[in-house]
Amino acid sequence: MMAGSRGWLPVSTLRGHVSLPSLARGLHSSIGVRKEPDKSIGNTTVLLQDGTTIEELPAVVRIINGEFRVVGQGQAGQRLGGLGLEIPQVSRNLFKNINFEEEQEMILGFMRCNKVSEVLQLLEVCPEAEVTPVVALAVIRRIFDLENNIEYRNQGINQYPEENQFTFMRGAVMKRLVETVCSSSDDQLLVDTLRAMGRDTYQGDRLKYLEALCTECMVAITEGRLSIVQICEAARAFHTLGQEGIRYLDQLWQGLTDRTAEMGEKEVCEVMSVLPLMKKSRKHVYNMVERRLGGVWHRLSSEDVIRVLQILVQLKMSHSRMLPMLSRWTSLNIHTLTEGNLRWLVYCFMTLDFCDSEIQKALGRFMKAKRTSIKDPSLVAVVLDYCVKMRLRHPAIMDASSLFFSSRAKDLSVPQINSVCCSFGLLNYEPPDAATFFLTLEQLLDEKFVQFPPDLMIDLLLSCVYLKRYPLNFIKKVFNPYFFDKVHSLEPPEMRVARTKLMVLDKALCLEAPHYPGPMLPRDNSAKSFWRDARIYRCLNTIHPLLVEVVGSEERITRSAILPGFPSTNLYVVDCVVDMAGRLSLHSFRWSNNKYALLMHPPEHFMLKEDILVGPQAMRVRHLTHCGFKVVSLRTDMITKLRIYPEQLRNYIENMMKMATV
Repeated sequence: MMAGSRGWLPVSTLRGHVSLPSLARGLHSSIGVRKEPDKSIGNTTVLLQDGTTIEELPAVVRIINGEFRVVGQGQAGQRLGGLGLEIPQVSRNLFKNINFEEEQEMILGFMRCNKVSEVLQLLEVCPEAEVTPVVALAVIRRIFDLENNIEYRNQGINQYPEENQFTFMRGAVMKRLVETVCSSSDDQLLVDTLRAMGRDTYQGDRLKYLEALCTECMVAITEGRLSIVQICEAARAFHTLGQEGIRYLDQLWQGLTDRTAEMGEKEVCEVMSVLPLMKKSRKHVYNMVERRLGGVWHRLSSEDVIRVLQILVQLKMSHSRMLPMLSRWTSLNIHTLTEGNLRWLVYCFMTLDFCDSEIQKALGRFMKAKRTSIKDPSLVAVVLDYCVKMRLRHPAIMDASSLFFSSRAKDLSVPQINSVCCSFGLLNYEPPDAATFFLTLEQLLDEKFVQFPPDLMIDLLLSCVYLKRYPLNFIKKVFNPYFFDKVHSLEPPEMRVARTKLMVLDKALCLEAPHYPGPMLPRDNSAKSFWRDARIYRCLNTIHPLLVEVVGSEERITRSAILPGFPSTNLYVVDCVVDMAGRLSLHSFRWSNNKYALLMHPPEHFMLKEDILVGPQAMRVRHLTHCGFKVVSLRTDMITKLRIYPEQLRNYIENMMKMATV
């Protein structure tokens, strides 16, 4: 180091005890290279029209003092060029004779310091010209490293006690270091400093230097000096600063909008990653990225697609126009995806409730090609969970999954067994190798019965009943006090659902299994209320006048009938019963073949784009048919579509009633 140059701090401030006023005067004489300027930016709101959308967004404005003046190139960094706001700066001539080796030597010198006081003492004797912006950043990082050291986090140790001269000196030194960094022409150095401030745990007044640094970053962004990646790095850094930095996040849209034409696949992912940090300007930035993605989606990598999907999941944007692009990408690259990447893709699509023809074809090709060669059983479980949630009854997927289960059943965990086997019952799909499939399942249940939680076991047995496969070998294990104790050990909401499903299982076996020694459970005579779909009520109100004309009398119609002897669950509430012999009596109920059970089925009761009922609803129809009802299945979407055409709606009801068979 040069010994004769002026240092950053007066020698007396560290070597002797000086009063705070004299210390302040000393710091002003040394650090005050420039006087405090006015704020260079202000906040406002603007109305921005984006297509047919008009939004009110926060914006940054520059404060102009005096006449327009172009800042000369002799200064270190260009600030508010041409806008007349003149801010004294550290001259770049101070650093022109410092080469890379000297900077590294300076940095190593500060790295050898073990206390913050040693860093300040070294700054005292360090020539001002040698503290370049790169060195200033290294000093800031070293101070934070020492302050975050474990010895300062112990209770009882206060690094900056009250009335200590270091408390005042630290703020002044940090402010000077930040000014040095801001004088640099390297904008990446500015972003790195902002990121480093996220590690500042100082409890004193940080606004003096934080506000100066944040203002400089915002000026650089509005001037277009930062790239899109650097703006995104700055956004994450603003977020780590807490309330001091969060207020700047919604103003970054200006810099991003100016650089939309430069946005490639890497920039798209970077901008998407900062969307969760924004609030007021999130919609505008998202629309900008969405439009840009249309031209670069085919160049994305699998990691980029997963990253974008995870952000959409985080933002709960299930109706995003990005999803068809990403599904198209999945269909084109399904042969190059690893099993882990495909699992994440399917999981994200499932969480977003998205399914289209591209996803269906891609999963069908993959499962048909892999079959039993799939190494990760969780992939098969996630794919089938996706099919269940989207009501996707794809033969290629189901057949490949059945073959995989029959050959690899021992490799599956309990949740995976439940996901794979329950999907066939819920989707009302008979496996092609049904005998082998259910024999394998029976062996697994016999070996791992105690490992299954009671609610999963009941779901699994019910899924077998949906397919007319009756688990009579497990009746003694399910309907016994030990299993009931496990049911009652669940949380109250889960316990009530499990008990209801257990009663449904008991009733289903009584009606369908000829050798079932039931019923095993007593009747539930408690009064209960049921949640009813408002769409069903609206459809009942729509068809009621027409139904009266069809059946001849209003007395023959009973709405929302709860049948005696059935479990108290919404599954067995008949939407409308038509008794041709007169009004249905629930007290003296007699089975006959002159009763119609009209069931209103919303779209989720059917497979996706098919007229096949899901497993529980198919079992419901079987049970009502077994009790002598002529079951009439009416679609709520068809009723809604024909409500403005009364004659066609009446013909639809009549035709469906004629097609009903006992």
